[in-house]
Amino acid sequence: MEINTFWNLVLKGIGLWLLMNCLYIFPQLTSLLLVSQIEDGWNSSISEISIGLFALFAYLYISVLFLFKSAWLIKVLKLERNFKESRLEISTSKHTVLKIIIVLIGGLTFIESLPSLIQNIYQFLQQKELITDYRDASWIVFDSLNSLIGYLFITNSSVIATFIDKQEEK
Repeated sequence: MEINTFWNLVLKGIGLWLLMNCLYIFPQLTSLLLVSQIEDGWNSSISEISIGLFALFAYLYISVLFLFKSAWLIKVLKLERNFKESRLEISTSKHTVLKIIIVLIGGLTFIESLPSLIQNIYQFLQQKELITDYRDASWIVFDSLNSLIGYLFITNSSVIATFIDKQEEK
């Protein structure tokens, strides 16, 4: 495996990790809006909404940059310098390594979100409230989606790796 291919895979892995972590902005923004709307009304939440949306778009932009423009990042950051060898002796294909990275990120996401989902559902059932009245309903939805996305990353790693590879070529 060449040095550029190695860095390409590392940057794509970081991009996937960033993409998964940008999902945490949604429930935080929802909770922030609900609390600020109840306490101060909608007038004070405009700046909070704009900061939250800016953070979301920044995360998405950086994730897309790492996922689909990794060759450009390697060139700009000069990551291939300071290597004495031009090749790393790894006998696995680039596609297989990318699939492994996707499975690892999906597994970590699933493992992190499932206990939180179970805890939030348990607390919801103890409250005996309607889901619309439950204060942390956005976290239940978030943890459910996060667990589902982690599971889908694990089970569809080949499809995702193929998509990322095709987007890189464009």
